[in-house]
Amino acid sequence: MEELFKSRPFKTRNADEFNLSSILNLYVNPIIGLNTPFDYENTIVKGRMGSGKTMYLRANYAFYLYGIVPSLLDPESEVILPVFIRLSDFQHLQEPSEIYRAIIIKIIEELTSIYLHLEDQKRLAEIHQGFQYLTDDMYSAHRLSASMKQLAKLGSEEYVERVSNELGIKGGVKSKFIELSSEWKGTEFTEIKKKPNPGIKDIEECYKNLLEGQTGKIILLIDEAGSLDRKFFQNDEGSAFFEILMNQFRTSSFMRTKIAVYPNSYSDMLTETRYGDAVRLEETIHTERGYLRYRRKIETLINNYLNPESHDDVEYKATDIFSLNDSQYGDCLEQLLYASQGNMRRLIQLLDSSLNVTFRESPDNLMVTKEFVFEALKEHGEDIESLFNAQEKEFLENIISVCKTRGAYKFKFPNMSPVLYKYTSKSREYNLINIEELGTGRRGTVYSFDYAYCILRDLPTHYIKGTEKQNKERSLENGTWISRVAQISEELIEQAALPGKIEGEISFVHEDAGFIQCDAGNRYFFTDLSVIDSDKHKTKVIGKRVRFYPATFNDSRTASSVEILT
Repeated sequence: MEELFKSRPFKTRNADEFNLSSILNLYVNPIIGLNTPFDYENTIVKGRMGSGKTMYLRANYAFYLYGIVPSLLDPESEVILPVFIRLSDFQHLQEPSEIYRAIIIKIIEELTSIYLHLEDQKRLAEIHQGFQYLTDDMYSAHRLSASMKQLAKLGSEEYVERVSNELGIKGGVKSKFIELSSEWKGTEFTEIKKKPNPGIKDIEECYKNLLEGQTGKIILLIDEAGSLDRKFFQNDEGSAFFEILMNQFRTSSFMRTKIAVYPNSYSDMLTETRYGDAVRLEETIHTERGYLRYRRKIETLINNYLNPESHDDVEYKATDIFSLNDSQYGDCLEQLLYASQGNMRRLIQLLDSSLNVTFRESPDNLMVTKEFVFEALKEHGEDIESLFNAQEKEFLENIISVCKTRGAYKFKFPNMSPVLYKYTSKSREYNLINIEELGTGRRGTVYSFDYAYCILRDLPTHYIKGTEKQNKERSLENGTWISRVAQISEELIEQAALPGKIEGEISFVHEDAGFIQCDAGNRYFFTDLSVIDSDKHKTKVIGKRVRFYPATFNDSRTASSVEILT
């Protein structure tokens, strides 16, 4: 077990860092139902940064790349050529027409480079290794499943030898695809780059020439659309270049496109189903149904990461290193899922941190527990907090003080969006404050503190089920998420800083006066004039929680600066 911990199975969190030979073994299918991520169809992949969009596209690239060899070995088969491009390669370009031209050229360049995977014996061996990781459901999704299973039975060297001979790589007559690809890359591609306005017709001509004598299509995988200049997606005088490009792809009989976009961004403009079905990658953690669905997926992901070399020969299970409850609640994984906020990259980061804390704190008993996860989350919260200066931390402290008195981790702070921006604009991994609901019109924006930071600063996140008492276990097993939103104002911040305030409940009220019973059992008289201005509009009824400054004169007890908390 010590060796497994030292190997840090969760150290890699960026999809670009995985080898094509292992990516399908690590990949977890986000789609539940009859569809699969590998269907040959147009798809719009939506998710925030770190949600798994690149992993989705790279898994598709590997899946279709694995199918090229059996397709070329069988002239009667249809060849599907995968093309993966990152639009971030063109983020230095600002003119929409230049971006359009660069994308067309890049697609042709990638088409004419696919053959390099087949000429390189190391790449061929990686493709063969990838065969070994295909599960039955992945095989069933592939048209060439029977051929691929036969090739998978070969040893690595035997596979490379057979493919090299049959495709003519080791002398002899080369496969037309390899020969034409090499020729196109050396001559025709150079001419296309000189064209002032290359277009979709050039892509069609290229693919038809490469597959001369054999039927085929293209699967185009487009990542990081949101990195391009906004002008590529917007045009006041007509259709934007992005829309033109996607319409050309959509209406091409020889091509299907899967594109990754950030939801609610300017790149998220393909709202009609003609552009493809939308696949949303992030899961909700705030409902029981969403939490359980997310948990099932993550348990599979953990098992995959612990056994990166095989689906079948499972050496380690999640339960070998994580203390998990059969009820699926109240354990360390529940806390990690909440802290991840449904974000895959952040989850992998926190899994790695939890193993590190466990190894450091309990080297003789390597089992990740809820206590060790809480410590990992506190350390993560401290790391994020350290990014801010003393003045920025003081501002945070003021908001935290009000949220604590109001028993909430969500809040509204009218007219403070420019100030709060610095806390919400980093990334999903490093935001101390997240935007829960964007304000529109007179409706203010709802913010929430990061879950790991809530644990560090002891902000409440859960009630005990059926009550408004704080659930210290922060679990849905016997609790619910707190939905209360604290209304922040400068007056409330001042009140939160007052020393000596205590809490209680309104025990009697009549017209503009009443009594408060504090938690110690004493009764204090108050009137409407005793309530702070920010809370005067709130109704005063028996049972409402309040916070106030107690005063005693002779035998009379009175409450002043009363805050109505609920």
